[in-house]
Amino acid sequence: MSLPTAVFLDTSILAGQQYNFASTALSTFIPLAKRHSLKLLLPAPTESEVVRQIRERSQEALKALEDARRKAPFLAKWKHFPPKMTSHTMDWEVMRIATTEWRDFLRNFNLIKLDYSTVNLTQVMQWYDSITPPFREGKKRKEFPDAFAIAIIEEYARKTGTSIAVVSEDSDMKLACDRFAPLLYFKSLPTLTELLLSDDNKLNNIRESIKENIDSVEERCAEIAADIYYYHSNEDYDVKRTKIHGFTIEDMNIVAIGAGECTITFDGTLEAEHLLNWKEWDRHHEEYYLEDEWILETCSLSGTAKVTLDSKTNVVNEITFFELDTADIAVIGSPRHRW
Repeated sequence: MSLPTAVFLDTSILAGQQYNFASTALSTFIPLAKRHSLKLLLPAPTESEVVRQIRERSQEALKALEDARRKAPFLAKWKHFPPKMTSHTMDWEVMRIATTEWRDFLRNFNLIKLDYSTVNLTQVMQWYDSITPPFREGKKRKEFPDAFAIAIIEEYARKTGTSIAVVSEDSDMKLACDRFAPLLYFKSLPTLTELLLSDDNKLNNIRESIKENIDSVEERCAEIAADIYYYHSNEDYDVKRTKIHGFTIEDMNIVAIGAGECTITFDGTLEAEHLLNWKEWDRHHEEYYLEDEWILETCSLSGTAKVTLDSKTNVVNEITFFELDTADIAVIGSPRHRW
């Protein structure tokens, strides 16, 4: 069983903390991130957005200070009130302080900066055209920074085999994470912190509960298997139809666990019946004729699923992602009377 090995902090989390890097949520998370050797992923679009928001907040703070100086001139007699400086100097000084705080925060982590080089622009535009999260209707129609960030960290997860905790207050980011097995969504940083504090017994209880309630995963596998392409290993036979009898999971592992969800891999046996069609030689009429027969066969299948869990019982509520490791299956059995 694996806790997330990397974390992505959406700008909504930092903004929610008012970019106070000494806040309780951030300060309690840092030591646990170090203990678990969590990598902090910083995609280029997110870094740009953080810097932009820091600059905007700095300018807003300076404007508020100037408004206070104008509306309450008596503050100038307060010995702790900052002296009037040129706007350029003040802007530079405040921005320097804020940027230093941001850089000091990043030094607490094993920081992985990710650029745009891995972005599949065609894929991102397909998300945009089909309004696939994080793109949504209305104001959320132009969520390109979030889309680029998701594309970047998903590609990193795929290449490195990493499970990533995506911490965001944006519900559309959750919908985006649901489409990718390695991306585990957390609505808040304390939720991830609580998971990192979990002991082995709690995690093992989750595993046992899932194993006892694995029926929905088996049923989904049987449904997906019905649409797989089946072909015969012997070119003399054509597979005309397939009836799925069922799928049984024989081995299951939790490879990543998140807040109320986890990603599992599984291996099992698929039982199916196949209608084979082939040509037989008619010696009397000296011509071929078609013959068919159903055969029953089992084969091994493996795959990955991401499931949501009931908060009290850890029973599987919903399967948000499902993928089999193969897109086709070779049938090897032959009709009985031809053995």
